[in-house]
Amino acid sequence: MKLTFTLPLLFLLCSYSNSSFGQNFIKEENIEYSFTKNDAKNPCISMEEYSILDKECSVNRKRLGLDRNIQKGALNTSLIWPLRSAAGFTDKEYHFIGAYVDQNKTASTFSDYNCETNTYDGHQGTDIAIWPYGFYKMDNSQVEVIAAAPGTIIQKADGNFDRNCAKNSLTANSIIIQHADGSQALYWHMKKNSVTSKIVGQTVVAGEYLGVVGSSGSASGPHLHFEIRAGNTSDTYKDPFSGTCNLLNANSWWTSQKPHSEPVVMKVSVNTTDVVMPGCPTTETPNESNSYTIPFQGAGLPAGYAKFYIFLREIPAGSTIDLKILNPDGSVFNSWTYSVSTLNKISYWGFSKKLPTNAGTYTFQSSYNSVISSRKFDIVNPLGIPKLMDAELFQIFPNPISNSFNIAGENIENGNYNFTLTNIAGQIIKSENSKIENNTFQKSFSVSELSNGVYFMTIDGEKTRTIKKLLKQ
Repeated sequence: MKLTFTLPLLFLLCSYSNSSFGQNFIKEENIEYSFTKNDAKNPCISMEEYSILDKECSVNRKRLGLDRNIQKGALNTSLIWPLRSAAGFTDKEYHFIGAYVDQNKTASTFSDYNCETNTYDGHQGTDIAIWPYGFYKMDNSQVEVIAAAPGTIIQKADGNFDRNCAKNSLTANSIIIQHADGSQALYWHMKKNSVTSKIVGQTVVAGEYLGVVGSSGSASGPHLHFEIRAGNTSDTYKDPFSGTCNLLNANSWWTSQKPHSEPVVMKVSVNTTDVVMPGCPTTETPNESNSYTIPFQGAGLPAGYAKFYIFLREIPAGSTIDLKILNPDGSVFNSWTYSVSTLNKISYWGFSKKLPTNAGTYTFQSSYNSVISSRKFDIVNPLGIPKLMDAELFQIFPNPISNSFNIAGENIENGNYNFTLTNIAGQIIKSENSKIENNTFQKSFSVSELSNGVYFMTIDGEKTRTIKKLLKQ
């Protein structure tokens, strides 16, 4: 992907100085956050790669007899969206378009199908980037690649490195599918060892799992390069989107075409402290939690406060987003508005707000254009019996630990759980979310980078909290 976006991030003063924080004093900070995407100097697929792929696919088509079995007549393949969220994923949205097909074949000039410039010179596909937390989503396999149309696999690659950030000569994890009318779909940059176990020559149906979005090959972040060809070679590429400036084909290939711009609040979250957004290829740290025991102390925050985040896509300047924290009975505990001052491709904003103190399940929600995005969180009395009943259901071993440890348990209530490792000073070392199914759980955690000492693992369920002491030596 190599375009640079600036993401404005709203911090309250408490994000920087706990001692100077006043309950009603708010300071806005405009923080630049940039990432890169592929461009003409670093294309998703080079001309040399296209040449190799054309030859490989030609051999496979002949071997499989596909050249003889192409349906006669006009192209008639209809496409569904090639991505889906994995089971248990609850965010409103997970993607943005990093680049469309370049419609202008003149060197050094480019235009997308909508007569805008969301593309790069010579780009032959659609780059669908996953966000927020692209590498976190990749590591946890949260966004899956699926077949946009039925067909036969004519190329497949897997097992290749998947944390690339710049131009390279490494092979992407990929798959190419030929449809009944002879057209082809290319799915590029997938996660290592995630590509379907099916082999060249086998068929897939529309909506079938193909892999997980990754950053393999010449990628600069986790995204799917999705490319459509009308024929057998790279120079027959088409743009599946119809629009005024689509010079490659008159009609849309989509069963239901998405609009060029899709303004939305992609996600809201409640966080124990600031999110951590390092550069590629380091995995982000969301620091999210769905349970807060009162009294609560978050790192860098005043006592009793949490961070409330909204993640935005393409929301126009001048728009207003209504934000609320709702009591368990649906009444309003707190409310405020955020006015968008600048149109950004993507952006995120964090607000420090005081948590409720009465036990119960609360809701943080946003409303934009009558569309609600929400996240539930629990306020818990630390002496509440439900928190103590599950204390022994999770076992940690070995303990003392050296380079890693395991957490396992049986007869655990199904649901979403947050695992937070802190040091003896209460600083968060790492935080991960997992969904427990079939009432059993087992997961390994690496701590080889940590110094010897005492640590605590806090396991927050929807109605339970377990705290385990660990000794690293």
